Amino acid sequence: MDYYLYKNNKVPISDEKYDVIIVGGGTAGSIAAIASAREGAKTLIIEKYGFLGGSSTAAQVTPMMHIKINGNPASSIDKEIRRRLINYGYGAKDSSGNDGWFNPEMMKFVLEEMLLEYNGSILYDTFFLDSIVEDYTIKGVLVHNKSGISAIFGKVIIDCTGDADVAFSAGVPCFIGDERTGKNQAISLRFMVGNIDLIKLQSFLKDLGQNWGLDYPLIETAMVWNSNFPLESVFKKGLDGKVINYEDGVYFQAFSIPGMPGVMSFNCPEIPSINDALNAKEISYSYQKGREMIQRLYKFLKKYIPGFEESYILSVAPMIGIRESRRIKGKYILNIDDYNKRSKFDDAIAKTAYPVDVHGMKTELKILPIQNNEYFEIPFRCLVPLNIKGLLVAGRCISSTFIAQSSIRIQPTCRATGEAAGIAAAYSIQKGIKVSKIEGREIRKIMRDYGYDI
Repeated sequence: MDYYLYKNNKVPISDEKYDVIIVGGGTAGSIAAIASAREGAKTLIIEKYGFLGGSSTAAQVTPMMHIKINGNPASSIDKEIRRRLINYGYGAKDSSGNDGWFNPEMMKFVLEEMLLEYNGSILYDTFFLDSIVEDYTIKGVLVHNKSGISAIFGKVIIDCTGDADVAFSAGVPCFIGDERTGKNQAISLRFMVGNIDLIKLQSFLKDLGQNWGLDYPLIETAMVWNSNFPLESVFKKGLDGKVINYEDGVYFQAFSIPGMPGVMSFNCPEIPSINDALNAKEISYSYQKGREMIQRLYKFLKKYIPGFEESYILSVAPMIGIRESRRIKGKYILNIDDYNKRSKFDDAIAKTAYPVDVHGMKTELKILPIQNNEYFEIPFRCLVPLNIKGLLVAGRCISSTFIAQSSIRIQPTCRATGEAAGIAAAYSIQKGIKVSKIEGREIRKIMRDYGYDI
């Protein structure tokens, strides 16, 4: 067996050699792997959980947000995932045209099914340790699983870790948090509640004055303090009754789930006073604090919200919901001017009109709200990091400023960047071109040929 010398230790080299290795099988990574395998590249995805999907499955982030463009255009693999979920009875389209409602448990099956159809390979329960870099080129990755530590080599590596772990360890310059303060957006721990009487809840919300989100069985509701949300009056009763604390109502949101009658997923609580999404102690505390807040919220729901009388906590997400952490410095840095000017690019690989959405802090920058039929684009260059060759990055950690990232971090956009990265990785191998030298216009053309309106 061949060995790779790592910190004076001999690490066995995997016998399998791959064209493309994707680290992180989440929102962007699973799609990057499907795209790469679809192009015929020998593809491996490395995932720390025992299933794919990341935020959409492990963090229970459902439904996907509408990108606010007429028709809700999506990249080809994104479209196919939505189509399969709806056909299987585990996805849905609401009256606003958002077909991003999905069942997070069944999403695991669909993503794996699609990757295996294209002969992609998966290493589950496998953790990324470090990048293997020679002469400013990434050659492979060091991983750890039940078989021990091993080195796996590939021609192109795609970082879909969300935190830019591969890029950072390889030496790519990165940004962290707000440029002024270094603080990250608020993070959340989601949970699901079962055996809810949704008809009773629908009637209650309607009587309360809510006039949206009542398209049964696709029920949704929300509340923040000092707002016009009808639920605020009920939360004030819970606060006065000392069932909840003020922090529990800073951000509250819930959605029903297709294929799970009587179940809702809660996009809360937001964990207070957490500013560093890369700090292990703060993340560990967030799980503990989140479960404490969930218990109070659940007691409040049972006591004050009709429809929850016979309900129960079905699950708490095994993965904390992180909105942003590291962002790479790439060939192009998407910024607030691109948002305000609705920038278009020759090498665009995604487009969106989703608003700037910063959780947990205010911004002093001038932001021009996007009007009907307006949108901006993301260039392929945002996926290409500086300093290191052979590497692409997709998902929420692509090259952007803090404020711009808050608009592009949603799942449909991350999926589009993943598809672009997977196509580009396979393309570079087929054409014998370094990924850093690829003309993004070529990737855009391929995405268009697959049916993405970009």
